[in-house]
Amino acid sequence: MTGKVPEHVVQQVARSADIVRLIGRHCRLRQRGKKLWGLCPFHKEKTPSFSVDPEQGLYYCFGCKEGGNVFTFLKKVEGLEFYDALRMLAREAGVDLSQYQEGPGLSRREVDVLREVSELAAAFYAKCLQKAKGSDRPRRYLKERQISDESVELWRIGYAPAGWEHLLQFARGRHFEPSVLEKAGLVLARKGAEGHYDRFRDRLMFPVRDSNARVIGFGARALSDEEEVKYLNSPEGPLFSKGRCFYGLSQAREAIRAGETAVIVEGYTDVIMAHQFGVKPVMAVLGTALTEYHARTLSALCERVILVFDADEAGQKSAGRSIEVLLGEDLEVRVASLEKGSDPCDYLLAHGADAFRERLEQSEDFLAFRLRRARQTYGFSTVRARSKVFEDLAELALKVRNEARRDMLIRQIAAELGIQPRSAWAYLERTWSRGRPPAPGPSQAPEQSPGGSADVYDKGAVLSLLGVLLLEPDRQQRTASRLHTEALQDCREKELLESLLNRCRKEGPVEGRAFVSSLQDPELARLASRAIAQEEVRKKNPSLRSAEERCEEYVVQFNDRKRDRTIEELRKAGIGEPSQAPGASSAPATAPAGTGGERDEELRQYYERRRQKDRESARLNPAKWRRRNGDER
Repeated sequence: MTGKVPEHVVQQVARSADIVRLIGRHCRLRQRGKKLWGLCPFHKEKTPSFSVDPEQGLYYCFGCKEGGNVFTFLKKVEGLEFYDALRMLAREAGVDLSQYQEGPGLSRREVDVLREVSELAAAFYAKCLQKAKGSDRPRRYLKERQISDESVELWRIGYAPAGWEHLLQFARGRHFEPSVLEKAGLVLARKGAEGHYDRFRDRLMFPVRDSNARVIGFGARALSDEEEVKYLNSPEGPLFSKGRCFYGLSQAREAIRAGETAVIVEGYTDVIMAHQFGVKPVMAVLGTALTEYHARTLSALCERVILVFDADEAGQKSAGRSIEVLLGEDLEVRVASLEKGSDPCDYLLAHGADAFRERLEQSEDFLAFRLRRARQTYGFSTVRARSKVFEDLAELALKVRNEARRDMLIRQIAAELGIQPRSAWAYLERTWSRGRPPAPGPSQAPEQSPGGSADVYDKGAVLSLLGVLLLEPDRQQRTASRLHTEALQDCREKELLESLLNRCRKEGPVEGRAFVSSLQDPELARLASRAIAQEEVRKKNPSLRSAEERCEEYVVQFNDRKRDRTIEELRKAGIGEPSQAPGASSAPATAPAGTGGERDEELRQYYERRRQKDRESARLNPAKWRRRNGDER
């Protein structure tokens, strides 16, 4: 058995996939030139801005900026992870992947067996809820919670009977070995003796399903007050990880995408009751705080998240932690409050769906929620208390990656607390200097470029250069041998460019389609598709400079940025710009003792390049050059 699927096999599957037929299942496409166009399946629009390029095997929307290949489309629309999408497309294309591993140490056949035994266990527990000895208690609990028979069937709720080997014996009768059940988290090995026993006993069972409604694990609620642990989840394993799962994802996904809003609650019965009352975009985390993986999953589905956690202190703290994680993915976050002592299930039963929806509509912005919590914690009457409130909220603002949103948020926090924005940014600079990258602000102005701040400019310029290199691979090797990216702001666009250049250095030029197909990160695939689509538009515009000219300009600009950083380091080391009288030689003055020859030469080359650019500026625009150098003639 070999390791993970080789890239050439991934490329074969991607080339074999019919992207037009795949996307055509979700939106109507019409031929226009070499591409097909239609209404975007990811956002509402009246004029088609969604394009599909069958030759490149890519799609891109000029409206919402979503783009990618067959794998990213299946991730976005059907919630399939990369290997699940690869497997589905390989099956359709007749490509055998059985010899490759699904994950660490597991073949695809082994994963299939784990899925089969998990489905078997769900069916067993569902049957036991109706017929097993002792099942009257779980049925009575469901009736008391007013969970309907339809919901029990829809959510496949079951019962694990009291006893030690009920599931074990049932699975053995279906030819499943105990070792397979142990790997699936369904049984435990006996300590100090041979054999196994059932993990879940005398518990109400809630099957946890993945985005494709396949059972991957269980949540189990105790029915006896004597049990110390009220809720018990499946252990972490090849299929199940509570930090990567939602309860109700497959049932809520389409409603979330349609409304661009996800509602996150805490309990299984909260989710079930919300759907029973017709409030569909609701799902829950599994006994853990929201993780970065949860946030990434949500960002692929929607733009807004409403948290509906319990009104007690634990629930409010959990909401606070979740806000920080969600802001890292640039999601709009709101918090809905219910009556104290009431969870969503209780509230829906007491007040109905309309009242619950009204609570969601009246949810407060995350900043208002955190400001209220901070005031309750620190007070607001003294300067010290207000300072503590600001520190708490400023830490929250630093979680935001989007520069514009972060700037607006800091200004809003400062206004709420009566603090001057410059003072707010001064605090942030001190915070970032304790080990975080700098956040651009009024008192820390980054190097400006003609279109905005340096990091915003970098993203656009890097994306433009990427588009040239992916559409014209013959330029990749020369660019890879000359370009220095160290001085660019860290961002996903830079990560993507460095990935392409590093691959080119190892393997030679890479075709755009092959490069996008190799990207398992949907965000990187989206950016690469965007770069290609935008470059295709630029190439059709005769008024723009050629791809060759733009490519050269970006290389020079990025390398100059590195030289600027180098010269600054040299100046700090005591090496200043050599003074020079008119007509003097361009060689630098003698450097201080102890300076290396390489640094001197790098300094000389830097200033010579600057002078060359000045000469070009003087020739192209004499008036602008005179103004720049203080000559107003």
